Amino acid sequence: MGFDRRLLHQVANQYYELDKTQEEIAQALGISRSQVSRAIKQARAEGIVVIRVVPPGLDFSDLRAELCERFGLRDAVVISGEGGPSHLVTQNLGKAGAEYLAERAKPGLVVGVSWGATLRELASALSTARPRARDLLTVPLLGGLGQASVELQVNDIASRIAKALGGSHLYLHAPSFVDTPEAHAAITSDSNIKRVVDMWDRLDIAVVGIGCLKPPSTLLQEGGFSDEDLGRLETAGTVGDMCMRFFDIEGKPVDTYLDGRIVGVSLDQLRKARMVVGVAGGENKTDAILGALHTGVLDVLITDDVAARSVIRLSKQTEL
Repeated sequence: MGFDRRLLHQVANQYYELDKTQEEIAQALGISRSQVSRAIKQARAEGIVVIRVVPPGLDFSDLRAELCERFGLRDAVVISGEGGPSHLVTQNLGKAGAEYLAERAKPGLVVGVSWGATLRELASALSTARPRARDLLTVPLLGGLGQASVELQVNDIASRIAKALGGSHLYLHAPSFVDTPEAHAAITSDSNIKRVVDMWDRLDIAVVGIGCLKPPSTLLQEGGFSDEDLGRLETAGTVGDMCMRFFDIEGKPVDTYLDGRIVGVSLDQLRKARMVVGVAGGENKTDAILGALHTGVLDVLITDDVAARSVIRLSKQTEL
């Protein structure tokens, strides 16, 4: 009889990510060492763990250079996106984002973060790596109470990143969008909410995911939108979002019924940040990443080689 996927993930995470022995895992989970061994084998058989031999000389410097030149980026990081399921690519993007942030997060900085699966993996990777402590402030870039799974919510992500980096954080106790512009004005005038909102004009680093309307997509699954809402967004030309700010393939903001109701940083505020890092990958996000690059918000893009090639190819096609 096989193990359930939750247990398989726990075992695989502790064995491969936390480098624990099978005996330590057995004691922690209250199972036998032989059960741990069988769970590791089952996790590999079911694709929860994918082991890949990376050939020497795997180099994406050409893609990095082309992304920077074509889109005016300050920097780009490209990881391998071949040969693995989408959740593994998301995990590896999170690790790359964690490394990038840890290298650049200095004492005294204000770091803004968004929500989603990739940012969750970034926070997890930082917690595992345990970089040296530094005194900085992490703030959520949008609300999200009750509109996503706990581990995807921005408050959880912001607090985990702050803890991993030895800094402090603020909570934003608000949904990502409210019913009316009047409700938005009321909630953002609350002193506790305003304390966070005011920080959006003082961002040193912003780390954002890029949402899309093509599955698999956290925005589709956890964004709190009805099928009717999503249809209206698509009809308006939306290809993606950053912090619930929607844009089309040319990077132009899309006028939606949510205007005036979003509790989140604006694209103009992001442009004023000293550095904005976008973390996203997967071929399904091609349109969204290209649109995000066209907004002029991003200074740095962290993506995979499959998405990078697809974005560059689409960019060339739209120039014709």
